Amino acid sequence: MELVSGVVHLRPQDAMFEAMLRGWRAQQAARGLQPVTIEAREKLVRRFLEFTNAYPWQWTPGDVDDWTLSLTSEKHLAPSSIRGYQTDLRLFSEYVTDGRYGWAVECEKAVGTFPVAICHEWKCATRRCCFRMEVEDPHRFAVVAAG
Repeated sequence: MELVSGVVHLRPQDAMFEAMLRGWRAQQAARGLQPVTIEAREKLVRRFLEFTNAYPWQWTPGDVDDWTLSLTSEKHLAPSSIRGYQTDLRLFSEYVTDGRYGWAVECEKAVGTFPVAICHEWKCATRRCCFRMEVEDPHRFAVVAAG
């Protein structure tokens, strides 16, 4: 965890959020992700923070719905972009809600509440393209896009 103990922050919520991002950055770097990937993910989380005007411990699944709707209806982003954005947001959400990293405990001590999972499989965009096999001859098959 990246929160500095024993320091009184003038803006404790901002300090908590920045510490979460530093910790997530370190976790991704330790997994061998490239700096450009880490930076892009961090920018996305910051954009989501700006969109919701709330901190991660205040986010709800409804915020993800509203954000996704704005990305599709206002920004007209492709489904593949939406999936990527939701995946990155889900990864951050999983990091801050994972008990091994201690953010729930620190948030509850500092701000009286804790982050919850906001991206769920049944709510986020999924890959629709799948392939099916057409078997005409048991010894040969053709792969075609499912429609």
